[in-house]
Amino acid sequence: MQTAIQIAGLCVIGAVLAQLVRRQKPELALCLAMAACAAALGLAAGALEPVVAFFRRLQNLAGVEEALFAPLLKTLAIGVLTQISSAFCRDAGEQALSRIAELSGTALALYAALPLAQAVLETAEQLMGG
Repeated sequence: MQTAIQIAGLCVIGAVLAQLVRRQKPELALCLAMAACAAALGLAAGALEPVVAFFRRLQNLAGVEEALFAPLLKTLAIGVLTQISSAFCRDAGEQALSRIAELSGTALALYAALPLAQAVLETAEQLMGG
């Protein structure tokens, strides 16, 4: 809870400072916003360690191979990075870049999930006797 409050405060202060600076130096406002986001992600990174440990434990209990579990984590990471980069592009007024970031993220997420889809297809083929 404390980390969430710290991140919220950091984001609000970063947004207010960026708005104050935006009128005279729009490029500095974007850099300020990026710095605030990087700091917030740094704070949130500590919370991800127990989540990853949980997924590893779940993987071990389920007996799922690393090769099948890795695409899930990669797809999640691609989704988060895509949202962040798209938001920065929108904030910078670059709508086309924002859309390309989203489209590229979608394509990359599908590519990252391909080994998982192939494993599902192979399992289905085995179950059907083919």
